[in-house]
Amino acid sequence: MSKTLMYVPGIYGHPAPSPTLNALSSAGWDVVAVDLPGFNGRSGFAPPADYLDWLVSLWDAVDALDLGPCPVIGASVGGMLAAELAALRPELVTAVALLAPFGITDASNPGLDLYALPSAMRVEHLFAKGVPDAVANRFSELGDEEAPVARYLCDMAAANLLWPLNDRGTAKRLHRIRCPRLTMFGDLDELIPVASGALWGEHDVVVGAGHLMEWDAPDEVSGRLLSFLGSV
Repeated sequence: MSKTLMYVPGIYGHPAPSPTLNALSSAGWDVVAVDLPGFNGRSGFAPPADYLDWLVSLWDAVDALDLGPCPVIGASVGGMLAAELAALRPELVTAVALLAPFGITDASNPGLDLYALPSAMRVEHLFAKGVPDAVANRFSELGDEEAPVARYLCDMAAANLLWPLNDRGTAKRLHRIRCPRLTMFGDLDELIPVASGALWGEHDVVVGAGHLMEWDAPDEVSGRLLSFLGSV
């Protein structure tokens, strides 16, 4: 019997299910991705005015799914938003797994500023084991004219949430997350130094993984996720 979980995409959107998400599907989970404005690459996107507007956009996207209470997995930027969902909409979240979440920054060691790099150079810094084709060719199904626009909109959405500061005050709301929580960081993450994991309290480290660990270390990450989901 299929069980449903919600997935909040990361910094490069949701170009295709990662090997980690495919493993969860194979294990009987129905993975439903949140359709976040901007991150989906659709035209007409205008960045929200502030973080509160982003959270309202998240609530609207989640409510539109009408899934009811379920586990939530968030990656990267999506990890930050999943943490907010668990803290501020606890009636929707039975357990939350955060994969290299933004939202809490060590000011003395903030990590790589992705947006200080030319856009063509950014993606390689998200992975420790090479850029997957699905990510390198994201939105290519839209054609040569529309794909670059979709990529630009997705990048603009992420930058609007993360630049100039990756810290959104999530530390002040962590105590509100009362459901079971699993937090993981890759030891080769350039954007969020692994030492920053301590700011989230209890957390796991995935050896050999960069920022988007669900692609870099799918066996390790899916194994830990399945164990966590099975325990709750």
